[in-house]
Amino acid sequence: MSTVMIVLLCIDVILLVALGAYVINTILNKDKEVESAPVVEKKVVKPVVEEEVVATEDEDSEDDRFVVKRTPFAEKMLTLDAKTQIYYEKIHNAFKALRKINPRISSKGVSYRLGRELVAKISVRGKTMRLHLALNVNDFAQNIYFQKDLSDVKAYVEVPFMVKVKSDRGLKKALELVEALCQAKAIEKKTRFVEIDAIAELKEKI
Repeated sequence: MSTVMIVLLCIDVILLVALGAYVINTILNKDKEVESAPVVEKKVVKPVVEEEVVATEDEDSEDDRFVVKRTPFAEKMLTLDAKTQIYYEKIHNAFKALRKINPRISSKGVSYRLGRELVAKISVRGKTMRLHLALNVNDFAQNIYFQKDLSDVKAYVEVPFMVKVKSDRGLKKALELVEALCQAKAIEKKTRFVEIDAIAELKEKI
């Protein structure tokens, strides 16, 4: 075997040994990387459920119906200005002075009945007192009383004639209409009558 052949053979052996060493070293390094790599915990992402919150003044616990709280008539009247309270007192006493008229204060207003027949009501809308009467709207001049027809409203079918009482003149016209009601329904006045404190009466209802 020639010298050249021997040299080439030695070179091949050296290359094979080097290659084998490289492969072994690479495998060992990969194992170390795997061992030293930090363990990453998998986090379970829970779906976010938004809660619906409904704000209400009151709630019926039996069937979850929402109940709107209404301010009672007595409370409404007592929050109005002093003049309107005087107008109420005058009209209320005008009805109290009539025979067989039974007033009833409820959460919606004051009802005045002649026996079982509803002949008048007093209500409050916003900051305005309103008088409702069992009169025909067309029997009175619109430019004098400025009445409104509420016959299409269920609560006022029996007393469709409505006027607002917001001034001294409004009070005067309202009392005239009470007189007209007395004539239309043949209602007599009491021979003896002492006016009551209508505002104090309302305070007792609260």
